[in-house]
Amino acid sequence: MNTEFKNKRVLIAGKGVSGQGAYEALTAAGAVCAYAEDEKEWGKFAAELIVVSPGIDCKQPVFTFAKQNSIPLMGEVEVGACLNGDKPIIAVTGTNGKTTVTRLIGEIITRSGRKPAVCGNVGSSFSLAASGGNYDCAVVEVSSFQLETIVSFRPHIAVITNITPDHLDRHKTMKSYCAAKLRIAENQTEKDYLVLSQDDIPLSALEGFAPKSFTLYTSANRKLIGAYTYNGGIYYNCERICDVDRVKIEGEHNIKNALSAVCAAKAFGIRNESIVDALTSFTTDSHRLRLVARIRGKNYYNDSKGTNIAASVCAARAMSGSTCMIVGGSDKGYEYDELFEALPKNIVRVAAVGQTALKVRKAALRAAFENVRTFNDFTAAFEWAASGNEENVLLSPASASFDMFSSYAERGEVFERLVRNVK
Repeated sequence: MNTEFKNKRVLIAGKGVSGQGAYEALTAAGAVCAYAEDEKEWGKFAAELIVVSPGIDCKQPVFTFAKQNSIPLMGEVEVGACLNGDKPIIAVTGTNGKTTVTRLIGEIITRSGRKPAVCGNVGSSFSLAASGGNYDCAVVEVSSFQLETIVSFRPHIAVITNITPDHLDRHKTMKSYCAAKLRIAENQTEKDYLVLSQDDIPLSALEGFAPKSFTLYTSANRKLIGAYTYNGGIYYNCERICDVDRVKIEGEHNIKNALSAVCAAKAFGIRNESIVDALTSFTTDSHRLRLVARIRGKNYYNDSKGTNIAASVCAARAMSGSTCMIVGGSDKGYEYDELFEALPKNIVRVAAVGQTALKVRKAALRAAFENVRTFNDFTAAFEWAASGNEENVLLSPASASFDMFSSYAERGEVFERLVRNVK
């Protein structure tokens, strides 16, 4: 039993999934916990440790309080690592695809007969999963926010799916954002593995990066040390695993996600049969590019989880036929020029909605894309999108959801409800 936290007074900043998970896990470990809601009470609580949720950035008062009072501070993922003990950790980060890759790795491990705890940004928090302890290995989705506060977190296998601009409202620069992502390998040793995308991580992001772990790569374009596609097949180090067209999840981006999962699974020593079983049956998150309905010849696609430009470009390129796209939401600190530079020609209209609607429209006009209209109301944007003659309506906002919704899931659910009401 882990005794590191027994009788320790712990102040927990954040009451979301991570904060609540840390509270429950630490209480079960014998700690005395309190939420950091009232700054006037912090000193009275006499905290011996402060645990911060990923939504709390380093400029928040709780960080200053910890420093001024010489109180150790750790993130919720670090708590999970402490409670996890010596069980192997497979950690996945990246701008896009990390949930799909995390869940797919978990499915592969399950098919192999072992019991994974699939947690982190997907499912329960790492700390709560680790507190239960009823698993063989942890498969943890970690964000750049979570990686900012790690201390000893050391995955046996670390995966970085890709890196493109995101969360610049918090990280401010791409250099800072990349540095946070690369921390996933910070504590790895020569006995560990790192999986990197050769196609979708720019060399500039890896400047000065010198991991100690053994590095494997993924690519949909070339043979390399790791997993790749070639001649209609998925390969791992010259060994054909299965045919590409047997992979159930569709789209080039999902084939790349599959390659990341294959690489991690092979590094973990899993046999091909289990990998193939998972690849041929696994389906994606309900709000990640799925066909909601086909009504009077028009297809409605929900990609509400497309919360940045790279994800929405992938969704747009997956469309077959003319498409009206719904774009916009809360501001993450970037412009949308890269979106309109990369959109395929079959995206013929764009409904710009939410806090970033004007930014989307200005970027569209700079790219000479004139068939764009702004909306303050999500329902009005949907109705305009659905009123055209295009073959598809695609919700892929390239933005966060917090201007109008509590989460991307709520946004997707509202979209699907509007689809069901189409007459």
